Amino acid sequence: MHEATKAPKISFFDYIVVGGGTAGIPLATTLSAKYSVLLLERGGSPYGNANITNLSNFGNNFADTSPDSPSQIFTSSEGVINTRARVLGGGTCINAGFYSRGEAQFNKEARLMDENLVQESYKWTERVMVFEPVVQEWPSAVRAALLEAGVTPDNGITQDTTIVLADKA
Repeated sequence: MHEATKAPKISFFDYIVVGGGTAGIPLATTLSAKYSVLLLERGGSPYGNANITNLSNFGNNFADTSPDSPSQIFTSSEGVINTRARVLGGGTCINAGFYSRGEAQFNKEARLMDENLVQESYKWTERVMVFEPVVQEWPSAVRAALLEAGVTPDNGITQDTTIVLADKA
């Protein structure tokens, strides 16, 4: 990894990949097997940044407004305040692995015509990619209390979500 300000004034590459995130890094790696590739990432390295490497610091990324923060706050064209990554590794470094399915309306607007194929694709992704933690044994009193409260061993792990927007008063 090199700082862009220290790069030669003139360089030639077969491909330039912009963005070192979830798509950019594998693309650059694949291309580099046969071609010369420049991968440009506007952010810094994730290594040594405790806000990225330590899950207990997850929320700190969103509060950090320094120029070296791995995340950057922005406001969308719709006026929604959001955060985007600016770090090698992209959004996977700052989103703690959160994942959600698109709503049927999103799929329709994205012109994903075969809703069954979309749902089967989600199921495949979740079966192959999603981490389900191993539930350890609890002390019997805690286990009994959880079961009485309706918390089952797998607690109904699912990736199904519904987004509900509050009405603006």
